[in-house]
Amino acid sequence: MTTRAPLGLPRITRPRTVALGICVIAGIALVLAMPHGFLDLRVYRLGGATLLQHPGELYDVHLPGIGLPFTYPPFAAVMVAPFSIVPAPVAAATWSVLSLICLFVIWRHSARLTPWALLGVTAASAFLEPVRQTLGFGQINLILCAVILADLLGRKHKTRGLWTGLAAGVKLTPLIFIALLLVTRQWKAALYASAGFAGTVVLGFLISPSATAHYWVSLVNDTKHIGGIGYASNQSWNGILTRLAGNPDGGGPVWMVLVLATAVAALAFARLLWLRDQPLAAVSICGLAGLFCSPISWSHHWVWIIPFGVVLLAAVPSRARIPVGVGWYGLFVLGPIWWPPNTGDREFDWTFGQQLLGNAYLIAALVAVVVLGVQYARSTARSDRRQEAMSS
Repeated sequence: MTTRAPLGLPRITRPRTVALGICVIAGIALVLAMPHGFLDLRVYRLGGATLLQHPGELYDVHLPGIGLPFTYPPFAAVMVAPFSIVPAPVAAATWSVLSLICLFVIWRHSARLTPWALLGVTAASAFLEPVRQTLGFGQINLILCAVILADLLGRKHKTRGLWTGLAAGVKLTPLIFIALLLVTRQWKAALYASAGFAGTVVLGFLISPSATAHYWVSLVNDTKHIGGIGYASNQSWNGILTRLAGNPDGGGPVWMVLVLATAVAALAFARLLWLRDQPLAAVSICGLAGLFCSPISWSHHWVWIIPFGVVLLAAVPSRARIPVGVGWYGLFVLGPIWWPPNTGDREFDWTFGQQLLGNAYLIAALVAVVVLGVQYARSTARSDRRQEAMSS
């Protein structure tokens, strides 16, 4: 089984071609983004503006007309502050182009393709529901995914791990990648990642002690201010348990057990993959595990399906790659999680069939991870038999 990101990624020798392609894809993205009106980017801009003017009120302000609050760590407001001082159309266009460049980077670190092929898969990926939602809401998911892949899988550099720590300071889910560095005994990278994350917390305290204390003491464990746990878009263990049980307060102790079991199993599997020289598979598994374990994983968080999809296609037999690839792409383009009723807490009345559709992302990812595990076990067994034959 080969699930490693191929080495020797092509140099982009035609920057004009890439620039033209990004511009074309940006046009597609802006059309796709229209229905959601960059809602989350507007919240980011509100957080950035508040941090610049009244930092102590970072978590007291709400987006006018909708009432959405800023829910990220204070460091995230620092990072998005520049977008709050430019006109909204400029911020939206810049953010969209940046997100698309990051989508391109994700593919660059996931597969060895020619520049034109990279542009092609980047354009095709813009139609994936998690990517559409990310672009439409002006979310940060593509940026964080690209940063982590480039940091952990890109060319070796002295401060490897630092950018992963900074990503965790923007959004806590990437903390699982620091755990990956620890279980694979990459001590230096783990140290840089931990220092980077700690630095984001310290910087937040320096800029706004009251807001930072409020976040880490009160908000970090409070998911109610983020949104309804049972909403169809929440494709995490917590979301699926909430919908199955009809309990709007979350999955409770069962969820906690599942989170612990998932984290341990994912890190153990990722460690084996990393030691078998399968870094893309290891990182992708941790990316999915973060989605499984997070209290809320909105559908636009699921951009990790891109590198994991590459891993999955590399793992299955060649005769199965076309149907698996079409199925994986089709699932996340169609977005069946939105087909059952999903407003006014109607998720709590779903039938069995609606539960299958409404939880399709998590179910499909779980099945895919099992398939990957089976293929890994078979590959390991074949390798061991070859070693025995050679030594006998």
